[in-house]
Amino acid sequence: MSEIKLFRKEDLDLEPVNGMKTIGLVNVSFSEELGAGIGVFEDCSIPWDISYDEVLYILDGQFTLRVGDKIFKAGPGDVLWVPRNTEIVYEAQERVTFFYAVLPAGSAPSTAKRIDYTSKT
Repeated sequence: MSEIKLFRKEDLDLEPVNGMKTIGLVNVSFSEELGAGIGVFEDCSIPWDISYDEVLYILDGQFTLRVGDKIFKAGPGDVLWVPRNTEIVYEAQERVTFFYAVLPAGSAPSTAKRIDYTSKT
């Protein structure tokens, strides 16, 4: 049985690099199936081909997801589900903080890394 992990907000470095930062907290070290983490977009437009199912929960800021000619605008409290094999563009003009979950964990770059974060109580 896996051990419960506690991730403290103050222990997370959420300063974006080149407009994006994702921290795959629940990664393949914990689960081969489900991956999850926290991310930040800021002043960016990032094309991406999703090879996994993804759920995004917007914590703060105004976020735009482009899929071809379709535009999805999301703000705090909004949830987006993106099916695998979808070509998208993540966009943010301001700082956007979000929670994400992916399946399978090994298919997403941020959750495919084996990082055993230390729980702090």
